Amino acid sequence: MTEPLALDMGHGFTKGKTADKVTVIPSVVGPAEQVRFDSGLARDGGICVTVDGRAYFVGELALQQSASVSQTLSPTRTGSNEQLALFYAVASELIGPSTDQIAIVTGLPLGDYNPANKALLRDMLKGSHTVQRRGRQARAFTVGSVHVVPQGMGSLYNLVLDRNGRIRDTDLAGGAVGIVDVGTLTTNFVLVNQLRFIERGSDSIPTGTGELLQKVAKDLKLQYGLDWTGQLARVDQAVRAGTVELYGQPVSIEDLVKPHLAELSDTILSKARSLPGWGSGAELRAVVVSGGGGVMLEPYIRKAYSHARMGDNPQLDNVTGYLLAGLRKFGSA
Repeated sequence: MTEPLALDMGHGFTKGKTADKVTVIPSVVGPAEQVRFDSGLARDGGICVTVDGRAYFVGELALQQSASVSQTLSPTRTGSNEQLALFYAVASELIGPSTDQIAIVTGLPLGDYNPANKALLRDMLKGSHTVQRRGRQARAFTVGSVHVVPQGMGSLYNLVLDRNGRIRDTDLAGGAVGIVDVGTLTTNFVLVNQLRFIERGSDSIPTGTGELLQKVAKDLKLQYGLDWTGQLARVDQAVRAGTVELYGQPVSIEDLVKPHLAELSDTILSKARSLPGWGSGAELRAVVVSGGGGVMLEPYIRKAYSHARMGDNPQLDNVTGYLLAGLRKFGSA
């Protein structure tokens, strides 16, 4: 049986989804270290996978245990061992022992969406894989098909397709829609008309929540002495919670974060207004906001585009849409 698997490998978090499972993992990879003691009381052992004979800690385990970690803000990661480790981490969470054939739907930022990068991604994903995760039985499977779409398209698929991949929102599917997909490293602007990608109204800028998080990290160090400059995933968690813990007590950082959010939103909205087909948004049926930064920035975007809307979970909207597109393209068996 061929099972569609949706894969959204962002620079902040890697998301994966099948018809009945979902996982979100910080996009952090580090060399596996020898840990001298295991209390046996931890909730789980964390993720350690093997790529080309080398063991890597992934996600929270890398943040906690690796002496050097890579949460790269470089766009040159496509096809790397780091990216393959993230894919294997997702596969170890989602792919069961009875699955031997999968078809993947994934995405690339518009700035990286070109034939060379699509080929690198397909070459990395397609073919036979054996996922070896410490503490679990090895999983062998084959990726027969890989469909790569521009990041942001998934959030529209999430709104217009049903669980069988059929169109359920004919109004949104039948008009012009702008998509603002706010990631860690990039923000993608996608213009779609009747579900057709419009090249001239679509673009990407190398600005996202990573820039905001770096500024917040600098302020946290200056104001509270918290040196989290190399731990953007930790800063991200604090920004979303609106607090940090100091001496065992929660301290609000909302006033610290707001100026940086306003600055980032100004940059994003200035770009959106300059794109052909966008302008004031009067000719758009809707503006869809998605991505890990979507929740933080949606109130600012809505001030400029009153018809802005989000799915139920902006961080997962892309990967959910990828899955629905996979069900439409590949079926469920």
